[in-house]
Amino acid sequence: MDELFSSQDFDQEKLQKEAKDRPLSVPPKQEEKKKDPTVLSDRKKLYIIDGYGLIYRSYYGFFKNPMQDTQGNNISAVYGFFSTVLKLIREYTPDYLVVAMDGKEKTFRHIIYEPYKATRDAAPEDLHSQVPIINNILKALKIPTITMEGYEADDIIATLSEEATRHAIDTIMFTSDKDLLQLVDEHTFALRPAKKNENFYRLMGEYEVEEMLGIKPSQIVDYLSLLGDSSDNIPGVKGIGEKGAAKLLQQFGSLDGIYEHVKLVAPGLQKKLLEGKENAMLSKSLVELRRDLFNVETFDTEQYLVKDVDYEAAIPLFQKIGMRTILKELGRASGGDASSYIPEKPGKKASKQGSYKAVTTIRELAALLEAYAKAGKPVAFDLETTSIDEMVAKVIGFSFTNEAEKAYYVPLVHDGKELLPADEVKELLSEYLGSGKLALIGQNFKYDYKVLVRWGVVPKLVIFDTMVAAWLLDSTSVFNMDYLAEKYLEYKTVHYSDIVPKGKLLSDIPLDQVVFYGAEDADVTFRLYEVFLELLKARGLLDLLNNIEMPLLLVIAKMELAGIHLERSRIEPLSQEFEKRIDAIKEEIFSICGHSFNLNSPQQLQEVLFVEREIPTGAKTRSGFSTATEVLEPLQETYPEVALILQYRMLNKLKTTYIDKLPLQINAETGRIHPSFSQTGTETGRLSCKDPNLQNIPVRTEEGRRIRSAFIPKEGHRFLSADYSQIELVVLAHMADDPGLKKAFQDGVDVHRSTASLIFDIPLGEVSSDQRRIAKTINFGVMYGMGTHSLAKDLNISHSEAKQFIDQYFQRYSGVQAFVEATRSRAEKDGYVTTLLGHVRTITEINSRSAVERAKAQRIAVNTVIQGTAADIMKLAMLRVSAALKEKGLKATLLLQIHDELVFEVPEDEVEATKRVVREALEGAVKLSIPLRTSIEVGDNWGDIH
Repeated sequence: MDELFSSQDFDQEKLQKEAKDRPLSVPPKQEEKKKDPTVLSDRKKLYIIDGYGLIYRSYYGFFKNPMQDTQGNNISAVYGFFSTVLKLIREYTPDYLVVAMDGKEKTFRHIIYEPYKATRDAAPEDLHSQVPIINNILKALKIPTITMEGYEADDIIATLSEEATRHAIDTIMFTSDKDLLQLVDEHTFALRPAKKNENFYRLMGEYEVEEMLGIKPSQIVDYLSLLGDSSDNIPGVKGIGEKGAAKLLQQFGSLDGIYEHVKLVAPGLQKKLLEGKENAMLSKSLVELRRDLFNVETFDTEQYLVKDVDYEAAIPLFQKIGMRTILKELGRASGGDASSYIPEKPGKKASKQGSYKAVTTIRELAALLEAYAKAGKPVAFDLETTSIDEMVAKVIGFSFTNEAEKAYYVPLVHDGKELLPADEVKELLSEYLGSGKLALIGQNFKYDYKVLVRWGVVPKLVIFDTMVAAWLLDSTSVFNMDYLAEKYLEYKTVHYSDIVPKGKLLSDIPLDQVVFYGAEDADVTFRLYEVFLELLKARGLLDLLNNIEMPLLLVIAKMELAGIHLERSRIEPLSQEFEKRIDAIKEEIFSICGHSFNLNSPQQLQEVLFVEREIPTGAKTRSGFSTATEVLEPLQETYPEVALILQYRMLNKLKTTYIDKLPLQINAETGRIHPSFSQTGTETGRLSCKDPNLQNIPVRTEEGRRIRSAFIPKEGHRFLSADYSQIELVVLAHMADDPGLKKAFQDGVDVHRSTASLIFDIPLGEVSSDQRRIAKTINFGVMYGMGTHSLAKDLNISHSEAKQFIDQYFQRYSGVQAFVEATRSRAEKDGYVTTLLGHVRTITEINSRSAVERAKAQRIAVNTVIQGTAADIMKLAMLRVSAALKEKGLKATLLLQIHDELVFEVPEDEVEATKRVVREALEGAVKLSIPLRTSIEVGDNWGDIH
């Protein structure tokens, strides 16, 4: 659970530097002897858990991949909460334990300041519903929960820590709340993570608090009084940030001290402090915790003692929601047999190791394959090879099975020796796999298919891929076998790195280990197949797998095997040319700025642009002002050095990513580049591309065109490109059923010019290029949830103008507005959205407490429906065009799928026939209320056709 807790650490080096640079007008405070890092004493320990803090963090820690009970309800908060509680008990052995919870009523702070916490969003319903479950389990465990109406959990924690100190007990607060650090002293500590990615909790005493914030725990109330807290709606002093607040307290000791010496600070800061004094004092009354809510006569009672926790009493509650991992922990903690508490999962085989055997003779292999063929059941099949690159990998063995917990491994090569004759094995596999006698199941079977084809075996019947199935079930998840086995089977696989030493191959280790590792892959694949088959049926997704994704897998595999030719004589000279251009731009930048510096260093770039050049700053990051491209782009027209920096970045990226690397990726055997396209690489359903990612070569720049021009067809062939025209806008018009947007497409007019005509209320012929540009930005922006701020930034106009344009757009296209609102509402209700063909994307953030997360989720919901449907159409097009080319006997080969474009290598004498087939296949892929249109171009290199 440690990864749920994110650090609130500050920039320690900067704070220390500022302390050294404090003004000489105030006598520096007397240096105190530094305390040593915290080491706990031998006193008894009271652990206090900040209840709602842990509940919220547990819930949002699984936000993208929520835990569910047997009924499909979200139980992430329950799981995370008790995983952490049990971990604390197991690893820290507290003497006493208590959970502090907020009450339901308003507190005394709301009486002092009515807007207190008024800006907080309500908790999601599926988080609220888990609180009673957590309370019931805590009650069963006999872990005390303390709530006091009119007060907050923080006040309860403060009172408990005070009482513990009175009884000579040390307190450890389990919390990430910065407010509670005010309680830290020699007997009260906070347990929290040091950094986001570190897998341990960080114990914080006085030393650690001062190291992190630059102030003592006793100064935190005053620190927060100056700083305020936007999440709690505590005002603080406007214009004073973390660094400024810490520096003031380092100089003057306290809030009172600051105001006593306010005339000694710089005029600008003095003005802020004086104007914000009332808010500072108000904030202090809100931030300071109450420590006197009740008295504890003794902690040595059943109520607080950890030794009296009743683990066994909670077991039925966890059984009810099917939380197997927690049940195992409770079984161990209660001293019983953990396995006896764990119910069988419906539809799943018991998660235990299988029985695996080696097949070491051709006769035995032939008999098994024949038996499997007669059984008529699908067979899980998995290769073991010498490389993860399928274009160079050699087969060293394979495994197969048609039942769970049993599998066979066939070692072809071991310890440098051939154990079975490869030709006879290939002959057998061709007979059973190539003929379709065996229907195959695989995990990432595209890899196995390509290796098999290169080896001389072409599988005919590939019916199920567990990685693709997992993506269909949850596109936000992880799809490697080890993860899927743990998630769906609660089975931990043997990892390659655990058994194969670095620099060795699987065939180099003892054969019994190879057999287990290899056969386990087939076994686990078959087990996942059984689980996924039922889940896909239950969720109505099986047809998608059978009719779209599995046929597409083979189309993609063949496309990758075909590859594309890169002409070295065209690409290699670009390296030197781009290098010269880059050097010239660097010299021009250094000339303008007056000295050289590292253009790739954000810190040096910040210093030059925003300090030396005094260019207006943009977005702030932890390391200073952002130098991201999107921040610099609006400045390039005004500042020539910024324009040159952006040009430098563009050229440098193209050179290092493509010009220098593409020649290294030419396959020695085929002489072509073989990029990899993934069906599971995006949550919208679009194919992603890597090794190399040819989808990211710029289309509309001269530099991008020149790189594309280095890709040429083989002799006697030409490239043919088929590109859907504005498919996402077509999808939007169809799904929104908006008359105005549909009319533009149906009339065949420029849709952006038509939109401009409507929102500016002028005739089509009078639309200027600027007006068309605005309309185009809005047309596409709607699909990505563009708001007023983004539109104003993109068009470099005022917020009021941007709002006016968006309002006019939705007035004219009311159907689009209704579609956007309906999609968001459905996502909020269901927690997911679907594309036209039924692909599902879970969007749990749609009900986030965070307005920023919620807005992002709303944009994702709308975009997924549109972009995902466009991806569906492209997939259908790829299937149709592959089938049509085969049916017509045409020799055109599909080489690439680049967003809305397909690229073919076509014999010169078949170009016209291929054009007709491709156009018909693409435009007939699906029937919408607006006809699909394609643009087809032919050229002698890829740069010529786009």
